[in-house]
Amino acid sequence: TTLFRSQILQSVQAFETRHGMSPDIIYINPFHYEGLRRYHPDLFDSDEPVPLGFRLVIVPASVLSHPEAALSGCLHASSRVA
Repeated sequence: TTLFRSQILQSVQAFETRHGMSPDIIYINPFHYEGLRRYHPDLFDSDEPVPLGFRLVIVPASVLSHPEAALSGCLHASSRVA
């Protein structure tokens, strides 16, 4: 049940280690999104948004098999999912 969350956290930590700053976008596929909704409904059921510190962007599973952290406007990230 924590697989989805741990994959996202690993992506965030790897990004922070490489770049010395936190990402503001996490790219996930629909499978990850559904897992988060199923196992962490508190993130989505609240009347007020839960501050994650980043935006979740859902891309097709054919493009992305594991979560990937990025900074908005980063050429690496936009070319990865385009």
